[in-house]
Amino acid sequence: MIVVRAFTYIFRDRHWRSKLTEMAVFVLLLPFPIIGLVSLCVLLGYLAKIIHNISADFERPLPEWDHIGEDIRKGIPVLLAIIVYHLPLLLAAALLAVVRDSAAPGLIAGIDSIAPVALLLYSLLAWSLWTLGLVRYAETWESERFYQFNQSLRRLQRNIPLVLGWLVSALIANVLLLTLLPVFLLGAILLMPVHGYVAGTYARRLRAARLAERHEQAGDSASFLHSRSAEALV
Repeated sequence: MIVVRAFTYIFRDRHWRSKLTEMAVFVLLLPFPIIGLVSLCVLLGYLAKIIHNISADFERPLPEWDHIGEDIRKGIPVLLAIIVYHLPLLLAAALLAVVRDSAAPGLIAGIDSIAPVALLLYSLLAWSLWTLGLVRYAETWESERFYQFNQSLRRLQRNIPLVLGWLVSALIANVLLLTLLPVFLLGAILLMPVHGYVAGTYARRLRAARLAERHEQAGDSASFLHSRSAEALV
């Protein structure tokens, strides 16, 4: 249902045509060297704003395209975080290329059998941690949220069902977006709105889980104090 809503909520906005048209402009600018990088920052900033609006239950979560400078400013930390999270993959790929040129055939066969699985597992972990950072960034607009690795790992461990739910929804959305890609680049144009909705819903559920955990901890503290008071009276 989340994936279905991710594709349909857009059309509840009266100005969805103009908003998607402006998004299409930035998507078409992506292949150009410098302006494409700026466009990518705009789109990533717009993505973060969608997540913020979905998480906050805005009635019309698609932001207006009237603050491009703000979109760029908010998108730069998102892009930098993507680069940081992908650096280990790039370094591992470079190391594998060097090793393959000098290693024995048996070792190369072993590397070829293990490397794809290891890279896939790292990619899933990296995207899960990056998304946890992204939803917190969209909540606070503090770029350091991307790099609080210990907190993100603990949050991931405490919310594995929610993380798996987001991951499955995101993968299904990607498959559907790929099927729409040949239709006037519709898949690329809908990429940010769709994933913004999926991540925004994920952020809302994470926040609810966090509040429930705090209430539980507060209840445990109150019970402890009550029991201590009772012991003191006895």
